[in-house]
Amino acid sequence: MIARRNKILPIRFVRQDMTTYSGLTLIDHYFRLYNIHSRIKQSFKSYGFKGDYSIGDILFLMLTMLLLGTERLHHIDYLRGDPLFRRVVRLTRIPHRTKLSTALKQFTSDSLKALAELNSELVIEKLTALGLDEITVDLDGTVVSTKGSPSWAFKGYNPIKKGANSYYPLTSHIAETGHFLSIVNRPGNVHDSNRALTVIGAIRRHLSNFVIRFRADSAFCSPDVINYLLKNGIGFAIKAPFWKLLSLKTAAEKRKRWFKINEKWGYFWLQNPIDSLDHAHHVIILRKQLRDARKPYQLKLFSPNNGVYEYSAVVTDTNKWDPQQLLLFVSGRSAQENSISELKNSFAFDHVPTNNYQANSAYMQMSQMAYNLATSMQHDMGIVKKRTENKKNTRIFKTMEWKTIRFLLINRAGRIAWENGIKVLQMTRNRKTKELYEKIFNSLSEIEFRKTA
Repeated sequence: MIARRNKILPIRFVRQDMTTYSGLTLIDHYFRLYNIHSRIKQSFKSYGFKGDYSIGDILFLMLTMLLLGTERLHHIDYLRGDPLFRRVVRLTRIPHRTKLSTALKQFTSDSLKALAELNSELVIEKLTALGLDEITVDLDGTVVSTKGSPSWAFKGYNPIKKGANSYYPLTSHIAETGHFLSIVNRPGNVHDSNRALTVIGAIRRHLSNFVIRFRADSAFCSPDVINYLLKNGIGFAIKAPFWKLLSLKTAAEKRKRWFKINEKWGYFWLQNPIDSLDHAHHVIILRKQLRDARKPYQLKLFSPNNGVYEYSAVVTDTNKWDPQQLLLFVSGRSAQENSISELKNSFAFDHVPTNNYQANSAYMQMSQMAYNLATSMQHDMGIVKKRTENKKNTRIFKTMEWKTIRFLLINRAGRIAWENGIKVLQMTRNRKTKELYEKIFNSLSEIEFRKTA
């Protein structure tokens, strides 16, 4: 017999120990495993933040909010009644959103640097734990559009919202794992390579125990950047712009004999073709045969493309690359775009909460920290899979999108109840959910046992 329920249930709001985010208890286990709360508080102990709440508590609260999927500071009002949220953030009274923005506005360049250092430290610990020796760092800028007129937001490169004020943060991305080692906020009217040397120098210092190779687009093909990399013996592969280096365009047009990579691609090497570089370097010129030759074709003044072939150039520190491997390696930069998209869509990186530049920069750092911890968390929870070897994919591990983790793990209703004199979290019986929770709990408990042994 089929039972039907046609009546719409009435709604009643009552006091009860119910949570919407049962998966927070596993995230809390991870936080305690790595002392995230105490490390945040310790990092800002000497910076003189004022307020009813310590800056460590405020930042830890924001970190938890971002992992839950909040996109605005005022969303705190929809979380303050959740008993598990209050338990995890270790506060009996949840601050008003104005307290959050006031705390962010107290950040100075020194305290912001301390937050960035903590972010880098957490990433390097995970890279070391994974046993990686060689690290590929992708450099790229990304546009964060703003509304109103927050400080240091200017009109610049903004292909989506043309003419809008924006920030233009510079990101350094670990290609093997998907972490962001650092994110430096910048005004929206700067060039893509602005402050690149400062960032590269900091990365070199942070990753001194790893072999580093940099990968970037043509915006970073500047004499200052490449001379620094060559002088310090750092590996790199950076796309070279024909419009800026006309000698490369001429060489591509005059070349008669091309070496073959496959049916579509050909190449040849040039040694020391860029006069503005002070050290020995190599450039590979690549051409791709188009499937349908376009004739007549309007020739471009600063490009060798002719309607039959499309050309590209890559400057490197060595010509010992296998040409096909180098081609695939340079093409692998698209993974960074996927990580930036995840950072914006799942961790509110593209939200600008205040009109203050330092506060907005601090919020970006917290978004980055939430993303990095979410990535590291999946490794420790045992839900990461190793990728099959693919020369184009630099990424070694396959992680889930965080919105999937939220659906499978976090956004599960539960009741906090007493059993045999202790508080427990009771959830609706579901076989798949139970199996996933037990698997994650066992993985975290095993790591905890190893840390205490």
